Parts: sequence; structure tokens; C-alpha cells
Amino acid sequence: MVSPTIQCQFTYGQHNVTIESGHIAQQAKSSVICKIGKSVIMVNITHAQADPSRDFFPLTVHYTEKFYSVGRIPGSFNRREGRPSEREVIVARIIDRSIRPMFEDGFMDEVQINVFVLNHDKNVAPDIASVLATSAALAITDLPFNVIAAARIGLENDEFVLNPAEETTAIQNLDLVVSHSLSSYIMVECGAKEISEEKVLEALNFAKEQMQPALKAIESLQAEYGNKTAWKAESNSNLEKLIDEVRKHDQDTIAQYFSIQNKQDRNQTRQAKRTEIMDNACSRNKVEDDNASSFRQEYSKAVDKIEKDWVRQQILDKKPRIDGRDHLTVRPIDIKVNFLPDAHGSVLFTRGETQALVVTTLADEGSAQIIDDITSQSKDRFMLQYNFPPFCVGECGIPLSPKRREIGHGRLARKAITAVLPAESESFPYVVRIVSETLSSNGSSSMATVCGSSLSLMDAGIQIKQAVAGIAMGLVLENDKYTVLTDILGDEDHLGDMDFKVAGTKNGITALQMDIKTDGINNSILENALEQARSGRLHILEKMNQVIDKPRTEVAAGAPRVMQFNIPTQKIREVIGRGGSTIKEIIEKYEVSIDISDDGLVKVTATDSEKAASAQKHIETIIADIELHKIYEGKVVKLMDFGAFVNVLPGKDAFLHISQICHERVDNIQHKLSEGQIVRVKVAEIDRQNRVKLTMKDIEQHIMDSNE
Repeated sequence: MVSPTIQCQFTYGQHNVTIESGHIAQQAKSSVICKIGKSVIMVNITHAQADPSRDFFPLTVHYTEKFYSVGRIPGSFNRREGRPSEREVIVARIIDRSIRPMFEDGFMDEVQINVFVLNHDKNVAPDIASVLATSAALAITDLPFNVIAAARIGLENDEFVLNPAEETTAIQNLDLVVSHSLSSYIMVECGAKEISEEKVLEALNFAKEQMQPALKAIESLQAEYGNKTAWKAESNSNLEKLIDEVRKHDQDTIAQYFSIQNKQDRNQTRQAKRTEIMDNACSRNKVEDDNASSFRQEYSKAVDKIEKDWVRQQILDKKPRIDGRDHLTVRPIDIKVNFLPDAHGSVLFTRGETQALVVTTLADEGSAQIIDDITSQSKDRFMLQYNFPPFCVGECGIPLSPKRREIGHGRLARKAITAVLPAESESFPYVVRIVSETLSSNGSSSMATVCGSSLSLMDAGIQIKQAVAGIAMGLVLENDKYTVLTDILGDEDHLGDMDFKVAGTKNGITALQMDIKTDGINNSILENALEQARSGRLHILEKMNQVIDKPRTEVAAGAPRVMQFNIPTQKIREVIGRGGSTIKEIIEKYEVSIDISDDGLVKVTATDSEKAASAQKHIETIIADIELHKIYEGKVVKLMDFGAFVNVLPGKDAFLHISQICHERVDNIQHKLSEGQIVRVKVAEIDRQNRVKLTMKDIEQHIMDSNE
């Protein structure tokens, strides 16, 4: 159990930070409370010894925003926190991606991290506070962890802002989240409005400088309270011996199957050759049947090591990559727009062996996604969803609900596209949903989603400001020697040291994401990667523009037509009617949907623009006031001995006295009028009590029987 005296304080931008531990959740391996402003974050760490049969690091991060942190009750059916929201998933991923590379290589113990937002301060971003709290909680354990810090950088009036509030304009221009260790960048997540590569590097430098107080404070905690880790990477002399054996007997075979450019053929050959390698090794070493399974497992690890070394050395030596390209070349691109004839916008985007079908759907306000979390209660008019079914990598599997990776990739693509969407207006009243179906994957399917989203929006006739493309960069780094790879493959991502995704227009960056697996990522490497990514992005944009270089002039024929107009707020009740009867009648009569906001903005949506126009005209007649001396065409709704009531506007009847029907005397009104007739009347008088009197004298009449 940790000491109850653990505490540290430091200033971080405009906030004071307090980290304390020892007085809560004492059965956890460590528990930390982090206070920034009024924000209170609790992190609890639990740990279990490694399963000897396991060959991976089972780290899990759970992030939960408690609704009581903002004095609210959840809006779910059960009125309790349930399945994580997309926002909670994204924050959990940020924490995971920040800390995972900072555990020592070979550490396979199970580690679980539970992060709770206990009190939320709208001026403090909970994701940054959570990364700091998690780093501190791990620092005071005996786990083999290297401390990190995180910062959010905004941009306001061309000046960087450290950890701005989420509601400020600073993050509308730039929203950069950076994690950094004592020596290297670890994780980057960014959305921006077409900023330059130079500005991104400046922002990263600014973040690095501003994080130093947090890094030093957490490092001091680790030095003072962290127990020296008892874990040490086991040296496996037998494995080293097997690696030498693989290098001697099997390296040429490994080089042969890694030179097969097609992924499916390469994997099939690799699987067959690895089986052959194992059989030969068992025969060569005279392995008994009882020991064959364990020997094959160890020999497989040795083969993995030689595979990794061979691929990495090829890249470092600037030799042809797995698929035959050099380190600067983008894979061949094929684009087919209007792929689905009845979709509002669609494209089949193929880059090498990565392929995405991206579809845009337009709808009215009623289809907006309701956001209900601790930071906002709002409607989202733009949704971008990314799917990664098992068949896209040739695997069997059950399609389930989206996993964290799919949600994260969709959010990254959304950031890339948001910067170019038109603002909501009369010409763009739509709710937009983009779905990206990954049909085949061999690297950078999220960036294929970015390209496909831009193209499908253009195909749908949405007037985006610029085309957007994305590309994924890789890295192999050994000591001071490195190679940055353009448009990486899946194997290059797996065996490399960095996955750096960059999306943007011809004018600048709109989104980027970086994850690293090694120390030593400095500004020089990032500058190289950004410039190489810019060249690749411009190449892809050129290919996209050859197919469709601007949005179609008209919104897709199958898309709904939305008409917007304003009515006086005091008239809203008249349009809705008692119990919604009036608005329901309009909806059914004209086959439209209608949304009326509290400020009187009316949106009428229909698949037929004429029906939408008719519904608008109907609403305008409802809210219209009867005007003195104006001539109306109305229906006789009720006859009386001394006159008739005529409906001149929807819901508005006026009285026509028998003496005002014509110049001659009328003894029996039924000789002149009947219920249901349409007559032309003129407003003769509106008295102080707002009573309307009509006349038919001196008006040419075209009286016709009602068909109703």
C-alpha cells in the first residue's frame, strides 16, 4: 500500500495542479487524485502477474465520465452510466496510446487502468488531466514505466494557447494533443483548419517546452515514492542461439517470401515456408515429439526476430520495400465515383491493396445525432463512421459493434473533413452521414476513408471548400540512422517504429495522428515526415482531381429538398395547432417533415421540392393576418339567417352579412350561397375587437362548388 503522504503541486499554464495519493482506494496497486481547477480525476491501477503462455502485453484502459461530476442524471433508460460514449472511447485511446510505449519491452504482466471524472470543470480538458493522473499513478508503482506528460495546444490570434478550455475559439483553429516523455514525442492527435507544416512543428515545440514542469513533477514523484521495479527482462540464451540458427539456415528463405509483392500470395507462401522451416529445424535438432510444441514456439519467436530485422534493414538501406516501391512512392490509385447509383454520394477508392467504399447520405434536422455527455447536450449534424469487417484482411470473424480502433479511425477522418464543410445555412441545411466500408486493407484504411469522404461529398453536391486527402507515413529508426516511408503497408506499420497519419488540403493540414513504438522521435524526423507527407498528399489530390475536381453544381437527385424560412415566434403555436393537429395535417397532406426551432426557424423537408414549396405556402397562410381592403377567395363554412361565415385563411373565419352579398335585397341566404361554396370576398372592416366584416359587393364572382 502506498504512503498516505504522497502529494505534489505544480503550475501548468493557467492552472494549478495537485496530485495526491494514499487516502483512497487503498486495495488498488496505486490510486491517484489529480485536481486541476475544479476538475477532479481519479485513476486506479491494478496489476496481475503474467501468464507464462501469453506473448502480448494485456494493458486495458477504462475511462468513465460520471454524470454527477456536472450535477446531472444520465439520460439513458436505466439512468446510470452504461456503454462508453464515443467521447469516452476516444479519451481512453489517447491515454492508452500515450502510456503503452512507455512500458519496458518484454513486460507481459496484466495492467488495468480505471479513470473516473469525479468533478468536471468546463475550463479544464479532462483528457489532458487524465493522462497526467495516469502517468503519476503508474510512476508511484514498481511497474517498469517511464513517465510522460500531455498537453493540449490551441491557436488564437496566431498565438499558441496551452490547455485552452473546450468552449474557446482557440481549439476551433487548432486542437493539438501531444504526449511527451523525458526524451521523445510519444503520441500526437490533431484537428486543424488548413495550417502549414511549419506551424504544426512550432506547435509541437511549444507543447514540448510547456510540458517540462509537469514532466519534472511526475519524475520527482517517481524518484521519491516509486518503488524500484523488481521486473527485469529475462535473458533467453536459448532464444539467442535459435536466432543465430535461423540467421544461418533460413534467412534466404525469409528474404524470398518477403519479396513477394502481393499481400495474399506473400502471406500464403510465408505460412507454408514457416511450417517447412519449423519441420527442418525439428529434424536438424532431433527434437522429440514430446518437446516439439515448445521447441516450435521458441523457434517461431526466432523467425519473427529475423523477419523483423530483414524488413527493417531493407528499409534502412533504401532498398526496395516489400511491395517493390522505394521509400517515397505512393501506391497506384483507382477511383470510381457514383459507384452506387441511388446513394446521394458514393466512391470506391482503391490505393494499392487498400480499398474503401465511402457513401454520403443527406437528411433533415430530425436525423441529427443527439450528444449527451458531461460537456454538452447538443445535436451533431455531421457523422463519419468507419467500419473494418474481418473479411477486409481475409479473416473469419463475427461482425460486432464498432471497436475502439474503428471509432478512433472514424473520429480522425471526421476531423480531417470538418475543416472544409460549409457552415449551416439556407444553402446547406443538411445533416450529413458518411459511412466508410473497408473492403480490403493493407495499410492506411483510415486515410483511404479521408480521400473517399472528400470525393463522396463532392459527388453528393456538397459545396466543400477544398478536396482533402490523407496519407500514412512510417519510420524505421536504428541509432542515428532512419528512413521515413510514404504510404506504409500493414507489415511496415507492424514492424516499424512510427505510424504518422497526415490529412489535409492543398493549402494545409486538417488532421494528423502519430503513434510511436520507440524513443528518439525528434523535430528533425518529424520535419522530414511532414514534408514527405505533404508531397504524397499533393500527389493523391492530383489523382483525385483528375476524377472530380469540384463539387457537383446540384445536390444529388435523390437527396431531400430542404426549405428554410422564419415565422414570428408568437405564431409557432398556430402552426403546431392543438395537440399538434395542424402540423400533423400539413405533414400528411404534403408528405414532408417539418422542424420548428424556438426562434421561429422552420425547416420543411421533402423528396419533392414542389411539395416542400406547397407546405411552406400553407404555413405562410396560417400565420398570415387578414388585411383590410384585401380580396380573398374563401369557403363558406356556415350559413345563418342573417349571413355566413367564410374561411378566408387557414383557421381564420370572417362574417359576411346578408346585406353585403349583393346590391339587391336578399330574403333567403340559401338562394345565393351554400355551405362549401368558394366565394370572392373583400375585407370591408376590422373593428377594435379584431372582428372582420366582409363584403361581396362590386367584386366579380366566380362561384364554384366545393369538391370536398
